[in-house]
Amino acid sequence: IVLMLAAGLIAGPFTGLVVPARDFGELLTPMIALAVAVILFEGGLSLNFHQLRDARVGVLRLVFIGAPLGWLFSVLALHYVGGLGWESSAVFGGIMIVTGPTVIAPLLRSARLSRRPAALLQWEAIVNDPLGALAAVLAFEVVVVLSTAARVGDAVLDMVIGIGVAAILGAAGGYGLVLAFRRALVPEYMKVALLFVSVLGVFAVSDSLLHESGLLAVTIMGVVIANANLPSYAELRRFKENATVLLVSGVFILLAAGLDVAAVYTLDWRAAALIAVVILVARPATVLLSMLGSDVVWKERILVAFTGPRGVVLVAVAGLFGERLVALGIADAALIAPLAFALVAVTVVLHGFTLGPMAS
Repeated sequence: IVLMLAAGLIAGPFTGLVVPARDFGELLTPMIALAVAVILFEGGLSLNFHQLRDARVGVLRLVFIGAPLGWLFSVLALHYVGGLGWESSAVFGGIMIVTGPTVIAPLLRSARLSRRPAALLQWEAIVNDPLGALAAVLAFEVVVVLSTAARVGDAVLDMVIGIGVAAILGAAGGYGLVLAFRRALVPEYMKVALLFVSVLGVFAVSDSLLHESGLLAVTIMGVVIANANLPSYAELRRFKENATVLLVSGVFILLAAGLDVAAVYTLDWRAAALIAVVILVARPATVLLSMLGSDVVWKERILVAFTGPRGVVLVAVAGLFGERLVALGIADAALIAPLAFALVAVTVVLHGFTLGPMAS
């Protein structure tokens, strides 16, 4: 991933060989969105409930307690340290809940952690990814209501319907494929193709009702299939892993190549202080408070607390909401995209080269 970021910077800002906005035009945003959907679906495919075992309590705490705490601490850090307004802080803080599965998965392969901390990091990264996106949607809807004449009731209704439909679509898509595969309604050579198209279809339908809800739908879809004990599961998982490696590489290169260098130059000491506070204060406080009273031993708590790399989803979603907030007249939202990229770059390099030794 570090190599992909370097390749994107060389191909884009440094040499100008690749300019994603110029080369792909209006296709760029949907390309990245669909790639992220497949990546999250593959992450959901790895979430088998039998693998939780002794990590179940810790995972539940990281999701139901850690996500709200992470949102709160991120908002406070963005406002008081990063200098952003409350509107931008609330939206970006929701996105910062995520710890990217695109980064966690290769980290876990190389670091070879014990079973429980590996499960905690993996489940938190995959489950909190769509939750972070939905938190940003919720905050953005509130900002829209406060900034325009939109009605609160309509915004809340749209959110509830969007999340409900996403959950139903994800579950229905997963169970539908499971039944079709079990009853031999799909030839073996067509299973991967049908799976791939189904993921994109579920994501597109859900996202058309509520932006970013498609991420929740495909994650649920992956979890349903992962826990169905399909005989062809190993083959499906192998293909999805290969596709994910290619997609993660491509997305990281595109995002790095499309980096606005002028926007990065606008970052000052506040950005450095913000990243330090997020890594050294907000993330550890979130994990350690979430784990209070659990059976997770302190060494594992500390390891998880100081491991919070961000990835593709953070950059992609942050850039999208940054543009929308700027369109509403919130000027400091222009800093969201460069801050997101800086946070991803620092955490990927930091945790990528320190997790193994730290775990030892």
